[in-house]
Amino acid sequence: MTTNESVSARIRAIRIAKGLSLSDVEKASHKKIKAVVLGSYERGDRNLSVSKAITIAEFYAVPLTYLLCEPVPENRLHSGVVVDLRNLRTIIDTKNSTISAPLRLVITFISGIVERRNDWNGEVLSLRAVDIAFMAMALGITDQAIKDLLDREELLITSRDDVN
Repeated sequence: MTTNESVSARIRAIRIAKGLSLSDVEKASHKKIKAVVLGSYERGDRNLSVSKAITIAEFYAVPLTYLLCEPVPENRLHSGVVVDLRNLRTIIDTKNSTISAPLRLVITFISGIVERRNDWNGEVLSLRAVDIAFMAMALGITDQAIKDLLDREELLITSRDDVN
């Protein structure tokens, strides 16, 4: 549950993480965010308006939700899946010209993960919950829709929910 104290703590934490003092913020924001006011927000002595929260979020280049919402614990995110790379290669080799746009994007994303992890000889790939979330955001669909697509194309070996 979001509280004034947790919002105040996040505002302070982001400033400190960026290595800025209160006066640094005032100077860098061209006095849009006054040091004394920001300090009051950070201590919880002053109520934060929506417009000021937007100004602060824009200054720190973070989503407004980062400041105002509690982080979602990793265990509350959707679980990952295991993808059969052998079947993926078969689809690419046999259906290359008829692969749907969403599946093509998923294949590109999976190929990028394989490349980043240097896992060229793998037969399976574990996609983490965050991988699925990024794919879903890129496609403008839900995490479950990604899993359903993988399942329809017979690329989904098992959900980690099934393993646990």
